[in-house]
Amino acid sequence: MPSSGDLLDANVWLALAAESHAHHQRAAAYWRNEAAPVAVFCRVMQMAFLRHLTNKIMGNQVLTMASAWDKLGDFMALPEVQFRAEPFGLEEQFGALCRPGRINSSFWTDAYLAAFATCAGLRLVTFERGFAGFMGLNVLILH
Repeated sequence: MPSSGDLLDANVWLALAAESHAHHQRAAAYWRNEAAPVAVFCRVMQMAFLRHLTNKIMGNQVLTMASAWDKLGDFMALPEVQFRAEPFGLEEQFGALCRPGRINSSFWTDAYLAAFATCAGLRLVTFERGFAGFMGLNVLILH
């Protein structure tokens, strides 16, 4: 099934938002040349993006909560960016992906994103290579 858009991982949104980010150039090239017509935030990615912007990982570019919310608003104001609620079938797909019993605390969020993208007919865009392990997931891993 063709993708109806791209679900961007928080690491891609963050790289797009921060010019000093190590992957900003690659994320910007994706946005210019490879992005689907629609880029999607889900609630989990919205929260991760806001959390990262206000976290010490931003170094001297850490934002206040108000500034982070404004940065999110900048993206949401773009006509190609949408917020999507959880799609039908997510709960079952999420559970099915978690059944193999992988042991990694970040797996919960990864499985959720893979399930969300699959159920919503979206391509997942990320810098994380671990997403290649989800069979049947439409994923673009940026290098």
